[in-house]
Amino acid sequence: MLPLASRIRDPRLLPLVDKVLRGERLTFDDGLLLYETPDLSGVGAMANHVRTRLHGRKSYYVVSRRLSYTNVCYTHCQFCAFQAKPGDPRAYALSAEDIIRELEKPDNAGVRELHMTSGHNPKLKIDYFEDLFRKIKARFPSIHLKVFTMIEMDYYARISGLSTEAFLDRCLAAGLESCPGGGAEIFDEELRERICIGKKDAQVWLDTAALCHRKGIPTNCTMLYGHIEEARHRVDHLLRLRDLQDRSRAAGYEGFLAFIPLAYQNEENELSRTHVIHETTGTQDLREIAVARLLLDNIPHIKAYWVMISPGLAQIALSYGADDVDGTVIAEEIAHDAGAKTPQGLTQGDLERLIREAGYEPLERDNLYNTYETAAV
Repeated sequence: MLPLASRIRDPRLLPLVDKVLRGERLTFDDGLLLYETPDLSGVGAMANHVRTRLHGRKSYYVVSRRLSYTNVCYTHCQFCAFQAKPGDPRAYALSAEDIIRELEKPDNAGVRELHMTSGHNPKLKIDYFEDLFRKIKARFPSIHLKVFTMIEMDYYARISGLSTEAFLDRCLAAGLESCPGGGAEIFDEELRERICIGKKDAQVWLDTAALCHRKGIPTNCTMLYGHIEEARHRVDHLLRLRDLQDRSRAAGYEGFLAFIPLAYQNEENELSRTHVIHETTGTQDLREIAVARLLLDNIPHIKAYWVMISPGLAQIALSYGADDVDGTVIAEEIAHDAGAKTPQGLTQGDLERLIREAGYEPLERDNLYNTYETAAV
């Protein structure tokens, strides 16, 4: 294999290569350079070096089901085409029985993880979630319940008249097991006011994630890119996540398991009607994954979320720092309502084939990255 430095075309990256080889932390200015340089292959080579050091040729996936229990939402996220206001004919809220009937369908056989994020529905309070979680776990005890963005959790705690900690404790007792990383969007306060009006500020997201870490709850983290943000906003966002992870790890907690860059989908939403925003390109998507792997040195896994960037590009991303292609998903709604053109689900066999064809070893995992010996044929 060629030395890493020999794969760099932009000489400005050579000091970063030295840092990467020594395992040193990159700075804010380093992050800006990673976004600025035209040498994407060099950035990818550095990210792949880190990925290989951490995971070798292993690439993970999970047999999962995405499901939204409601699309009713009081917030006004300009990038969202999924939300419905009360009274909208599209509005819905699912009961526990509705969700159980859905999970009983043959398409959901073998699902190990139920991933639920939804709108902010003022009619749903703690008793709804306790009933929901208990009934799902009673019917499907082996399915892992991964529910609530940090902003959802804060919202539903407040309308239930509870502290976030008390709300979380009751949900844990009812069966909640982990939380996904959505709702972070972009942390810059001025941008949040422009793209997600009514959604709590960045510190609420970070404080709620820190609470989950203290409770020992596995969480992920995300960033929405490709809209009206700039490189400095993305670097700031990533370093805020890194700082929280430092503090959680220093206190003895697991913290974030994985980071997922989320590509903005530019159809059927207000943001794309009021700004000229082009669909993200493959080079942009790969750069986000590579930069994340290089800056987030304390978060073990980087996902290539095929739903938003396509299965084919997710394959390439495995050589740009990603070690996880997410999951089977089965019926994703939120990104597809905003214009995603990818399939709404892939089979276990599809994911294993994608990983193998990219030259990596597919491993089915659970939410904690424990792996299973069985594999799809």
